[in-house]
Amino acid sequence: MAFELPLSRKDAVVQRLRGEMLSGELAPGAPVKDAELAARLGLSVTPVREAITQLISEGFIEALPNKRRRVAMLTQKQAIDLMDVLGAVLVAGLERAEGRLDQEWLDEFAAAVRGFQAELRPDQLDRSGKAFRRIAELICDAADNDELRAVTDHVLLRSLNRIQLYPSNHLLSLWGEAFGDTAGLLAGGDHAAAVQRLRSFFSDLIAAMHRDRSDDAVVAPRPH
Repeated sequence: MAFELPLSRKDAVVQRLRGEMLSGELAPGAPVKDAELAARLGLSVTPVREAITQLISEGFIEALPNKRRRVAMLTQKQAIDLMDVLGAVLVAGLERAEGRLDQEWLDEFAAAVRGFQAELRPDQLDRSGKAFRRIAELICDAADNDELRAVTDHVLLRSLNRIQLYPSNHLLSLWGEAFGDTAGLLAGGDHAAAVQRLRSFFSDLIAAMHRDRSDDAVVAPRPH
């Protein structure tokens, strides 16, 4: 029977601070001081510092000169660049999967896409992100390229975390439709059309994001 291990102090701090940033309680650009956070959370400095290090790797906190840190400021251009790179690695992976997709893989991919679509709601972005990772994992498995997998893992870590800061409710339906179409085309044996559908989706997504606001605008979730 599966069970969940209790969070370590570091993981609990990561979860708490990430939630504050995603809710807007910790605003973009706010200074991050480990001693002040430790005092506020009633913890020693060590797990707070460890949590900050992880959140830097995830793109939620920025390391500045003179050992200063602040809540990351996501601009419109940065959000677009994240989606551009995510699309590039996934399309590259699917291209390299040609001829490697057996029925078992197709069934697993279709199930992963259905799971992703089921979680694709404004209040479930963290869960939909986890579901999306399964889609990316299957694409990497089929591509069978270790270097591409390593790059994809890094891109996923930054893009799926930071994009949660983006007000994207109006774009969610595009994701569900695109990956549903891609799964259908693959199931029908049209690999080239599936690759093109995925490529065109990211192109359309980026075009829609360009229409949202100027490139230098800072985007952030609205405080609850």
